[in-house]
Parts: sequence; C-alpha cells; structure tokens
Amino acid sequence: MRFACLGSGSKGNAWLVERGATRVLLDCGFGLREMAARLIRLGIEPVAVTALLITHEHSDHARGAVRFAAQYGCDVWLTPGSGMVLESKGGLPDLPHPGLCESQRHQDVLGLVYRRQA
Repeated sequence: MRFACLGSGSKGNAWLVERGATRVLLDCGFGLREMAARLIRLGIEPVAVTALLITHEHSDHARGAVRFAAQYGCDVWLTPGSGMVLESKGGLPDLPHPGLCESQRHQDVLGLVYRRQA
C-alpha cells in the first residue's frame, strides 16, 4: 500500500492511497490541470484514479472533484451533507448508480453518498 501527499494547505489538499490497481484520492482540492500534473509527477495517469473520497465541502478539499470525476470517469464518495452543499452551489452533477431506480440519485453506504460516473 502506498500513501502520497499531493498537497496540503489552504490552496488545496489531496492524498493518494494506492493498493494494487486501486487508487483513491482523499480530497481533490486542486483544479483539474494542477491535480493531473501532481499525479503525473508521481507516475500516475489521472485516468487510473478509481475514486474520490471527499472529506468535506470546503474548496481547499473539494475544488476540483466534480471536474476531475467527470473528466476521468471515477466515482465520488462524500457525506450526504457535503453532497447537498456542493449540489446547492451547482457543483455536483447527477450521477445515478446503475443498480438503483431512476428516481434515486445516490446510494447511501455506511453514511457516505456514492455517486457513480455513468
């Protein structure tokens, strides 16, 4: 298992947790280009990221999450409260889980909201 800090501070936060072919970004507080550049410096192609786990909705933790997930097709996990705040700001697209009925927009697992990229 590998952990790597991609940045930590008021301008952005992100950690990479990697085990085998699974790569999870813990927070995505940098813009799309900056996040991609930081991953590439570690030898990770952004498309290889499996999922984002957003700890909370502050911009230094979630700034690039929506665009990154949309661009690279990874899933997004976040608390229901963070999801509502980001959605109210126009920050989360409707990403339905394929196993749920059409009227549901997310799946709640262990208190986290799962938004799957189509």
